[in-house]
Amino acid sequence: MKNNTSKIKNIKRVLAPVVRLAPRIKPRLKPVNDIRERHKGNVGQWTSIGDDPQFECEFPLFDLHTGWYMITLNIESSCVFDAAKLYVNLGDGYIEDEAIKVPYQSRKNGKRIFKFDRNAIGVRFDPLSSAGEFKIQEFTISPVAFKFAETRMLKKLMRWNPSQHEDTISATRKMLKQQAESSGQDYQVLLERRYSALFTAPRNNQNYSEWIEKVEEAGMPSADQVAGVANASNSPLLSLIMPTYNTDAELLTSTIESVIEQSYENWQLCISDDGSSSAETIETIKYWQQKDQRIIAVFGEGGGGIATNTNAALALATGDYCVFLDHDDLLAKNALYEVAASIIESPALKLIYSDEDKLDSTGVRIDPHFKPDWNPDLLLSQNYICHLVAIKRSIIENLGGLRTGFEGAQDHDLLLRVMRVVDAAEVKHIAKVLYHWRMTPESTASSSLAKNYSTDSGIAAIKDYLSQVSETATVDAGKYPNTYQVKWGLPAQEPKVSIIIPTRDRLDILSQCIGSVLQFTQYSNYEIIVVDNESVEPATLEYFEQISVEEKVRILKYDGVFNYSAINNYAVAQADGDIIVMMNNDIEVINEGWLQEMVGHALRPEVGCVGAKLLYKNNMVQHAGVILGIGGVAGHAHKYFDSESAGYFSRLHLTQNLSAVTAACLAVKKKTYQQLGGLNESHLKVAFNDVDFCLRAGALGLRNVWSPYALLYHHESVSRGHENTQEKQARFNGEADYMMQQWGDLLGSDPAYNRNLTLVREDFSLAA
Repeated sequence: MKNNTSKIKNIKRVLAPVVRLAPRIKPRLKPVNDIRERHKGNVGQWTSIGDDPQFECEFPLFDLHTGWYMITLNIESSCVFDAAKLYVNLGDGYIEDEAIKVPYQSRKNGKRIFKFDRNAIGVRFDPLSSAGEFKIQEFTISPVAFKFAETRMLKKLMRWNPSQHEDTISATRKMLKQQAESSGQDYQVLLERRYSALFTAPRNNQNYSEWIEKVEEAGMPSADQVAGVANASNSPLLSLIMPTYNTDAELLTSTIESVIEQSYENWQLCISDDGSSSAETIETIKYWQQKDQRIIAVFGEGGGGIATNTNAALALATGDYCVFLDHDDLLAKNALYEVAASIIESPALKLIYSDEDKLDSTGVRIDPHFKPDWNPDLLLSQNYICHLVAIKRSIIENLGGLRTGFEGAQDHDLLLRVMRVVDAAEVKHIAKVLYHWRMTPESTASSSLAKNYSTDSGIAAIKDYLSQVSETATVDAGKYPNTYQVKWGLPAQEPKVSIIIPTRDRLDILSQCIGSVLQFTQYSNYEIIVVDNESVEPATLEYFEQISVEEKVRILKYDGVFNYSAINNYAVAQADGDIIVMMNNDIEVINEGWLQEMVGHALRPEVGCVGAKLLYKNNMVQHAGVILGIGGVAGHAHKYFDSESAGYFSRLHLTQNLSAVTAACLAVKKKTYQQLGGLNESHLKVAFNDVDFCLRAGALGLRNVWSPYALLYHHESVSRGHENTQEKQARFNGEADYMMQQWGDLLGSDPAYNRNLTLVREDFSLAA
């Protein structure tokens, strides 16, 4: 890794004159929409009032012609991570799909290479993805030679195929040229396409309109199904809870109409207005109240706040379940039907929630959020449930309704209190988009900055929850607005941890692994058990003698054919620790707190296995948890994403429950390991033993946890290589067949994933 870094530094030195020779053009920015400027100049304080800020770019004394360019950005924004967009009009207007995205971190440089194939007619610059305050410290566009552009792109693309460890520029160039030649493509075109693909978001938005037509519409209930639910003897009355305040009359009308047009008609709409000064808002509510007797309203004097206003609407409710609806959003036509059908099927349900999407300013549905099933740790990290949500009314009443003092996160606070009184079997996730958030400047669907106080309120809500379940757990703000990091504290007497590392020779990676554990692990009470599976190289044997004198290191001998499951079972039986950490010999520790994080979770009585965030050495994601069904049995979530990427709805940076995690670095209580009978050494000698182990823990009612805060490198398969022999492939296929026979139904419907997401790729894109 050091050698590669020095190569890159040398390349930068060689190319530095090219950068200095290239002119740095600073465009003049002309605001397109409602943007306020506090003082003149590009380096000024700007505030976007409406939607995302937009600027037309003028280039005095310079024309953007065909060729290669580099954008350099430095933007100070209250949103730590964002992506600016450059729209280039080449004669067809500004096209969203052709926007040049430049991800950046506030107050740090962001750069990107791009190419013009035709002279540009106009250029538009959007510095933020949503409304907010920002300061443009630098925005320049520089023409560059292809050689410079090629090197920049190849450096980025070294991350494109990390499993092959093509971690040099020359190797990546050779690989791409071979691919271009074999496919009959132009090398430069292929290079630019592969490079540009690294800047695209997960493909959950691509082809969403097509998905709606092919998948959603095909799954709509028939008239007979709707009638069957409506006529059922236990058909529930659903109370929709909608607080209002100075709501735009047109938007409010659309919201109410989406209720009236529901296919399921046994509902009541409970509206509480918090003293609106808008006569149109009041008149709209009264008009609909008179028009439909199922609509009831109360009008307050104002100043009560969102929690008090919502409680006033709740006081009107007489239904079996309360369904929460924001005053400017829309329900899908069959939303209440789906909720009612779920209740009729399972009357014991206490909490029901669905998937959701957003409506842009033109009314187009975008940004679908396909959620996992009940996921308590994710709910502590983020209010992933949001809408549509229905809660049994008696539960809400017993909890005292919404609480003041948590404004901005009052709904999250309610869900956390509900979490204390419900079991997993009493929660239902409907994997259908039943709710459409409208992206208005005031809504959190448009901008988390619109309610920047909500993160503090969320922290307060989570603190209150933790105070009831743990004496040592704490919470901090997460990486993104309205996300959180819960730290599960350790007892005064740290439990002993046994880190088990099987190996056969490969001193280079083993010494790196052990050295990094000893050097960078802050947690003190641990032992390293190296299980030697017939190493023969003199240097390795000499190394064993050297490290065996270390107080924390033991060497165990294990003779026989490599069987990962049997080796770990053998070592666990001789381990002294209360916590077992299974670790591959190609792991390298990155952050000092990795073991505290994993042990803190592993000690929780409800937790089975704990997994870590593993990166390739080029800082692309190797493991962020296991998703069942991908590729047939299982795949890794967010594989090949940049480590700094948010991932699917920020999940790359959120602690969450997953069905399985990899044993490349897995923590579990020793008593749980023994209770499960260890790894399956009969049927799963090499592959999928960790997945099977985690699924058996889940079958016991334990939660498996993945944490992004335990961060390590994983030089995947360096020690054993790939499944590239007939014998290895036969063994792998046999183990895959066993998993299909043992867990087949579960492999096709991972509760930590969503049936609407792909099982072909590992990027959370839409299922075909």
